Amino acid sequence: MPRVVTPLNDRQIKALKPKEKAYTKADGNGLQLLIKPNGSKLWEFLYKSPTLIKRRKTSFGTYPDTNLKTARSKRAEYTTKIRNGIDPLDEKQEINAIKIQSENKAKFTFELLSRALIKERLNSKEISEVHYKRVLTAFENDTYPFIGKKVISEVTTSDIKSIITKVSKRGANESARKLYYAISKTFKTLITRDNADEAEFNYQITNPPATLDLSDLVGKATKQHYPTITDDTGIKNLLASIKEYQGETSTKYALLMLAYTFVRPVNIRLALWSEINLKAKQWVIPAKKMKTRDEFILPLSDTIINILQEIKLYSGDSKYLFPSTKSKSTPLSDGALLGAIRRMGYTKEEFTPHGFRAMFSTIAHEKSSFKYDVIETQLAHSIGNSVSKAYNRAKYLDERVELMQWWSDHLDEVQK
Repeated sequence: MPRVVTPLNDRQIKALKPKEKAYTKADGNGLQLLIKPNGSKLWEFLYKSPTLIKRRKTSFGTYPDTNLKTARSKRAEYTTKIRNGIDPLDEKQEINAIKIQSENKAKFTFELLSRALIKERLNSKEISEVHYKRVLTAFENDTYPFIGKKVISEVTTSDIKSIITKVSKRGANESARKLYYAISKTFKTLITRDNADEAEFNYQITNPPATLDLSDLVGKATKQHYPTITDDTGIKNLLASIKEYQGETSTKYALLMLAYTFVRPVNIRLALWSEINLKAKQWVIPAKKMKTRDEFILPLSDTIINILQEIKLYSGDSKYLFPSTKSKSTPLSDGALLGAIRRMGYTKEEFTPHGFRAMFSTIAHEKSSFKYDVIETQLAHSIGNSVSKAYNRAKYLDERVELMQWWSDHLDEVQK
């Protein structure tokens, strides 16, 4: 004969005192109250699983946070589910799994991942502060409103096409092109990267931009020509302005070095003494700093060696050739070179730091006897077909040593 259970009441529950060992008081139909030695009281529900054919136990919370009426209501709800063949614990676990999956997905949206990646590139000095802000602004204005909240694996080619087309229709084709490459960079980085927590990051990533023909969306790219100076008088005046510059010494020498080496401005700003080999008369720029992603050897002419010796007196123990004016442990800022040129009186239509490359290229091709391939290699440009492009860090090195000395001599000559 089954044991008759007398239902509990609030007065009785409040009177229950803790004992040395935990004990229970039943309310009937599987509901009971567990009284622990520390005095806490926990509602428990015991039932026979309709799917596992065994007894299971779950909790309804602590008393008095969950009062007697609420506990009985939960018992009735669970009893109905069991009669309908639903195991309440299994259902709860499924709901929790869906919740966890949803929370995990939120960590892997395009916005969160792309923000982290471009910040990482800034911190590693792969990109400048200006580049970082430009990409982030483009993402915030034209990308995040459309795919920012999407899980990275759910972004489609159609999404990217729509974004790039919208920007292009504003007449901002170059902005659309840069945005396309920034989005593509995000996907390429994630595809090639080992994830720190593979169990958590279980989304299959593709590269949606890769299947698009960018020229179909925004047209073919037009070559950007930087303003430059190529006549002897103009070059003489420019170099005189640099040498007479009354601003920061680091900036003045950086511009002078830029004139004689015509590397990209970012290479000058981030140049390290560890990259300079005065004995071999070479500046070896690591692959990670090069636009081509190949290590680059720049032969140092006699004039450049002299400039470096002067620079060393100023930079002292800094690891940078051209340290920031605020701290010798940080490089020259991104806007320092451009700002100096503007203070010298040159407008954006007349000259920019990048103009030294155009200056060298124009004059070397027109006035020197060096081959096209030698000049373009010294500019760190890709030349030839896929076979001739195969990288060789010392390609045309002997000729380039002569070329760099020829260029130094040319600049020295126009200043007389």
